[in-house]
Amino acid sequence: MVRPSCDADPSLKGRRSVGFPLLIVASWLLLLNTDAGQPPRIIQEQRQSDRRPSMKLRPTIRMQAGFTILLWSLGLGTGAAAAEIEPVIDADRLEAIACEPDVVVLDIRSDKIDGQSRAEYEQGHVPCAIHSDYVKDGWRMKAKGVPGMLPPVDKLEALIGSLGIDDETHVVIAPMGRDAKSVAAGTRVYWTLKLLGHDAVSILDGGTLGYFDKESRPLEANARTPQPKSFTARLRPEMLIEADAVAPAAARGALVVDYRRRDEFNGLNRNGKTTRAGTLLGAHNLPLEWLTRDNGGFFRSAGALQQIYGFAGIPVDAQQIAFCNTGHKASLGWFIAHEILGSTDVQLYDGSMAEWSRLEGRPMAQVIRVGD
Repeated sequence: MVRPSCDADPSLKGRRSVGFPLLIVASWLLLLNTDAGQPPRIIQEQRQSDRRPSMKLRPTIRMQAGFTILLWSLGLGTGAAAAEIEPVIDADRLEAIACEPDVVVLDIRSDKIDGQSRAEYEQGHVPCAIHSDYVKDGWRMKAKGVPGMLPPVDKLEALIGSLGIDDETHVVIAPMGRDAKSVAAGTRVYWTLKLLGHDAVSILDGGTLGYFDKESRPLEANARTPQPKSFTARLRPEMLIEADAVAPAAARGALVVDYRRRDEFNGLNRNGKTTRAGTLLGAHNLPLEWLTRDNGGFFRSAGALQQIYGFAGIPVDAQQIAFCNTGHKASLGWFIAHEILGSTDVQLYDGSMAEWSRLEGRPMAQVIRVGD
């Protein structure tokens, strides 16, 4: 259901262009022009509908504005750029910062993963959010017959820049959040940005559906058109592992973790993107659906996740190679292990079983064999 639009002023998406010296002067003038005896109040982030204050400022607002500009100029601002950026952001926090000039919210819903895409985005979305279809817009590609592979860096730079993202932008990824597979679309985009050296990125806990849960939160209808910017990648190859390096890493003690369903892990059923049933030799199994609350859009607590990893026999501090069929589901495993549980040595095998099963002579384990 789409609630009434809270259409945001597109000018809010522009960048701050005031020079440092002018910010200092402006802030002190505002502070000095404040009535005596008026103590500064804690500056609260305004709602989207309140972001057009009168040009004539009351004394306390002059004090607040001057104090805010001074903090901004000193790099201590109250906005998203100044706050510590966490891997997971909740809906209340996103509501406060979604339309700030240094924030881009990416609504990545797609028909294949979520059953809806741009048309539904245009009916209602987080204010100021930009749509980018996770499946169709170039976040992944088919390479040498293997689906879902990482595109070339220059293609990703162009895609990300076209969404109004530069090297300083705080990107908040909003998956639909229908289930863990939908959340994994968000973690795959998150992993891609991190791989390209962009640290200012978060995922909306609960996704767009979780944001919609609170009736009082504003929504926005119609599409946003971003102003293209320049994004420069600084590749982190250590986050990625290639097929030829998987077996040697496992021989040195890395845990190989399969984040697919148990029936695929055991070899009972084969995913259509693979050519052989089974898994990598010595792999542990941790199904994707276990990693979010009730297989929904919200992450489990760190304590609960530690218990789950322990049940699966996977030490959270162990070196880990995460894989699945195409590197989609495994991205959620990478995110949980590295970003939430704090493991420092987790790699994603991008090709996963879609690639491995196509490589001649590569061994696989199959626990269950049936003659259909």
